[in-house]
Amino acid sequence: MHSHRQGWPLKAALAGAILIGIAPVGGSFAKDGRDGEAAADRADKALEKAARDASRAEERAAREQSRYMDERARIMDRAVREPVKAQEDLAKLDADRSKDQAKAAEDAAKDSADLAKDLAKAQEDAARAALDSAQDAADDDQLLGDSRDMRDLGEAESPEFDERGFPVRRGEIVALDLKVGSRQPLEQAGFTILGGEHLSAIGGDVTRLAVPEGVSVGNALRRVREIDPDGTFDYSHYYGLQITPSGSGGRRATGSLTRHAGKLTIGMIDTAVMDHAALRGATLTVHDFGGSPDTAPVEHGTAIASLLVNDGASQLYVANIFRGGADRPYTSAESLVRALEWMVANHVPVVNISLAGPPNAILDRLVERTIAKGTLIVAAAGNGGPSAPPAYPAAVRPVVAVTAVDGRMRVYRYANQGRYIMVASNGVDEPAAQAKGGIGRFSGTSFATPHVTAWMARCLQGHDGATCISRLRESARDLGQPGFDRVYGFGYVK
Repeated sequence: MHSHRQGWPLKAALAGAILIGIAPVGGSFAKDGRDGEAAADRADKALEKAARDASRAEERAAREQSRYMDERARIMDRAVREPVKAQEDLAKLDADRSKDQAKAAEDAAKDSADLAKDLAKAQEDAARAALDSAQDAADDDQLLGDSRDMRDLGEAESPEFDERGFPVRRGEIVALDLKVGSRQPLEQAGFTILGGEHLSAIGGDVTRLAVPEGVSVGNALRRVREIDPDGTFDYSHYYGLQITPSGSGGRRATGSLTRHAGKLTIGMIDTAVMDHAALRGATLTVHDFGGSPDTAPVEHGTAIASLLVNDGASQLYVANIFRGGADRPYTSAESLVRALEWMVANHVPVVNISLAGPPNAILDRLVERTIAKGTLIVAAAGNGGPSAPPAYPAAVRPVVAVTAVDGRMRVYRYANQGRYIMVASNGVDEPAAQAKGGIGRFSGTSFATPHVTAWMARCLQGHDGATCISRLRESARDLGQPGFDRVYGFGYVK
């Protein structure tokens, strides 16, 4: 006859050991950005599930122990009258208990393996997020002092400069969705409201503030952020067609462009566009936001328009936001904002943008809102070179940032690089319309971007934006290092 054994919560002990051995790992997950937070959340949820499983296992083990002891007591009560039967019943009871023990051990081992696998995956994701965060910080650090190629933008307007040396409108800062309660303290501090614009299509209000006399825009920006710490304020930055002028010119080519069939509706925010044979058959709806339509630059916009039409655009919404000379056109953040509002109001599905500049809190948020409203943005990655800082608005996360490759799939030598690059397309010696007539050849990320914009417009005829971005990544032909990389993004798109 088997001896009486006290207590046997084996599965509870094993499940508890899972937590004892692994739970401290949860504290090691770095929460670097949204991806890091997601990894930490997955680890926390895995540990919480393990804790729940251990608690349930302990409760089950306690119930099994109680049933075992009760059944054993009943058998022992019959042992005097039926010793043989009692011995058989006890043997069966212990055999069943052994099976339950083996099953509990098997389940606990599986739970332990699953938890270890979940935590290892979360740890891997957290490590990748930490690396990405460090790279993002390095990208952001590059912005400091790397603005030499933009310092001459807007010279005619006598700009001031922000902390990184980027030109900004003199004596003016901008607010997004300024609270009514903030107006009085700002005016008491010497700020004057110059005007504002309600963005009914995008959603939001932009307010221009004149800084107090004798105060630099840098000090003024710090002051308004002290007055309204929860508000969104920034400079009125200037933007150019390129971070550097490298490769932005064109050279003569022979022949004409071969147009691809299509009935695509596309928007472009660029310079003005000249009438050209390459644009015949397409309908252009034009609006000037640059303020000087009679002297607006036309070379860049004409080339971009011809590439879009060549790739199937039959309806173009053209927003000129540039002013200044043809050799160094420039624009400012509020012109770009007005153009985005116009695009959203006209329900343009996708917009091609070929300009570059520094990050701007207000512009970046309005770009995000534009995309949230259903108007996708495809933007040139910039022509500042491999070590250049990220170019905006291309580097705003929801934007599709495009780099350029030549006919041999080599990256354009002046192209920006960085984690914000999504895909690459042909942009070296690309044939496009010249404003003065004929066809020229152009190089730069600006001239790769229209190919991807047209690809997106075609996809959007049957799918939503999120689906098209996923399809764009999946359909890209991998170049460079296997998988995503900082040079080609997800790869080449024709």
